Amino acid sequence: MNRFLMLVGVAVVAAAMYVAASPASQQSKGPTEKQFLALKKTVTAQGKKLKVLNELAAIEVSVIEDCIQNAVPIDQFGNPNPSSGPAEGYHYQLPVNNAPTEIITTGLDVTDPTQDTGALFITGGDGTCGTLVNGSGLRHAAAKAGIHLPRAASHGWSFSTHQK
Repeated sequence: MNRFLMLVGVAVVAAAMYVAASPASQQSKGPTEKQFLALKKTVTAQGKKLKVLNELAAIEVSVIEDCIQNAVPIDQFGNPNPSSGPAEGYHYQLPVNNAPTEIITTGLDVTDPTQDTGALFITGGDGTCGTLVNGSGLRHAAAKAGIHLPRAASHGWSFSTHQK
């Protein structure tokens, strides 16, 4: 009789372990409709952001490829008003009251970056860069990403005023 009870006990334990381990007993509940809709909304928003970021990345690659084709080291040269010795610099003809006056002024020129550690590198590209930067494509993509780019001035660039 003890053997029979032991056999029944082992059978009950085995059956309980089988039922507990079976796939049918481990059914998980899915998300509620509210949770599903919230997740769907989040995924949609992230998808839109990802699309905009991909567009910006593509435009950034275009800017790098088109506008950084060459780099030239420059620096400012000349000393038109030295405390001692002669003035040095570039001769410039300044129209003053219909009487041209020649002055000496500083100017930008190409320099040797190995000897001039203060050199500034000016990068540039061809006409494709100008079209990209001055066109509406870059501004439009930035606006879609929430970035405001300032409008370019309608007049030419000016580095400093002329010395008289």
